[in-house]
Amino acid sequence: MKQLASGSYGGNRRSSGRSHIEDWASLQIGERVEVWPTISFRYTAYVDDRADDGRLVWLVEHGTGSRRLYVRGDAVEIFAGSHKEFDPHG
Repeated sequence: MKQLASGSYGGNRRSSGRSHIEDWASLQIGERVEVWPTISFRYTAYVDDRADDGRLVWLVEHGTGSRRLYVRGDAVEIFAGSHKEFDPHG
């Protein structure tokens, strides 16, 4: 049986008080975001790159440095993080 840990996807997704980002084309390189995958834990990340049309976005997970590609339609939601920006390349 698969269990999701506390704080993972589910429940009231708007409880963080952060704005849901509908248009991924509006994301800026270095922008801090909160990532809510459907079957995993929420995490903070920084936008590393994105397609001009917003269909693809590369995110670098804060803390681990793992780089992940998301395609529009993937089971993930992206929320605005703090206004602090970060250069994931150093």
